[in-house]
Amino acid sequence: MNEIHQKFDLRIKNPDPNIVGLLANIDGIRGEFKSGLRMSPQAITNLKKSTLITSAGASTRIEGGNLNDQEVEKIMRGLAVSKFSDRDSQEVQGYLETLQNVFDAFLTLPIRESVITSLHNQLLKYSTKDERHRGDYKKKENAVGVLGADGKVAKILFQTSPAFLTGKEMQELVEWTNEAFEKNRFHQLLIIANFIVEFLKIHPFEDGNGRLSRVLTNLFLLRSGYQFIQYISHEQIIERRKDEYYVALRKSQETFGTNHDSISPWLNFFLSVVNEQAEKALVLLQEEKIEDTLSPKQYEVWKYFSSVEETTLGEIVSATGVLRGTIKQSLNRLIELGKIKRIGQGRGSRYRKI
Repeated sequence: MNEIHQKFDLRIKNPDPNIVGLLANIDGIRGEFKSGLRMSPQAITNLKKSTLITSAGASTRIEGGNLNDQEVEKIMRGLAVSKFSDRDSQEVQGYLETLQNVFDAFLTLPIRESVITSLHNQLLKYSTKDERHRGDYKKKENAVGVLGADGKVAKILFQTSPAFLTGKEMQELVEWTNEAFEKNRFHQLLIIANFIVEFLKIHPFEDGNGRLSRVLTNLFLLRSGYQFIQYISHEQIIERRKDEYYVALRKSQETFGTNHDSISPWLNFFLSVVNEQAEKALVLLQEEKIEDTLSPKQYEVWKYFSSVEETTLGEIVSATGVLRGTIKQSLNRLIELGKIKRIGQGRGSRYRKI
């Protein structure tokens, strides 16, 4: 284990000034967020629901899924989405339920191999093609690649750990991570970043590793006190920056096993994603003062705009459960306040946050 300690420790010791700056900014916002949001319980529930939908859609699309957020929302409501294959719906349903469980029970989910395999089993619960191997470490070799238009691997990005070493390497990773957390040996975000990049290098399961890595990111961040991640989806940020995501992983992982092992590219990317989450969450805190000028229902409609770029009256009704007439009044009030603008007229109208 000393060799593993040395390898992982060297990766995150003495971070560069940019990383130190990101850590300071993220922790500053975490401190501001300690008292939580002043929204109504229903508004907070709706915001978390929106994050779940956005996260499930983005995380499965990163791996080649096809469902947009509106279709993911239908699945959350128990509606069938017949336009796409069963696999898309199965993977989204599994992600929704697994991430919801993490949001609800993160304090009771310790960092153990048994928890990781259990989350993998939950994640692939509805995937009929994965029934044989879900919850079990891989028994055959796999690699990380980019999918082509035909759904097949078009390019190998990096080779993963051999199947016969998976159990040993996962045990070492989990043990190092727990000790690093318990003894406060490094900043929590550096420990999390190392776990994720090493987890993806091991690629311990036959399928679902990318999705599970993002579920585990949510779990670790919540356990470390970064409560704001329940309101801003990091999966959505990664989807938007997917090319950067793969480049950062590849540049870091291609150094593994050499005498210049480094995860600096991954650290900078990972922390920039968490920093973006934090900055967007800070906006939620700073904008809470608008609550004093809005009725509770109007405020609920306003908070919905924190999770969308553009929307329709019907989509707001579905997402918030607020009556259509009340939403119309709320939209007019928000337009008066200069918070949103109307695009188009009549039934085709859309609303965009300014």
